[in-house]
Amino acid sequence: MVAVEDARWLAEHLRKMVSRRPANWADSELTLAQLLALHFISAKAPMTLMALSHALGLRPPATSAMVDRLARAGLVCRRPDPADRRRIMLTVTASAVTMLGKIDLQTARRLHVVVTDMSAAAQRCLIEVIRDTARRLASC
Repeated sequence: MVAVEDARWLAEHLRKMVSRRPANWADSELTLAQLLALHFISAKAPMTLMALSHALGLRPPATSAMVDRLARAGLVCRRPDPADRRRIMLTVTASAVTMLGKIDLQTARRLHVVVTDMSAAAQRCLIEVIRDTARRLASC
């Protein structure tokens, strides 16, 4: 389970990242939710579409639409699960790994560790913080 201070650090760092809009992230034209989805997929790959939907606190159709956009951008690969062809398995592409690394290698590593170790309850809490941050930034 993730430590409270790690979740707070991550939320604060993401707030700073959004408000500063680093060139590498700004050039990617990704939303904060898409960036977080890439980090979750990277940390938990291969990850099912339903698991991503649950981790992000989104409904499956919204998650599917987001993954479609990420796949069209060449950042996510969707493959049927060999054990159950009804399930979709997600992985990040080499382009996504490169992009995530350009944002800030140290931050990407710490984010990967935090998200990998995060409980479902902590993930939901983090998603609420990120949603609140995004709403506040949208109203500025």
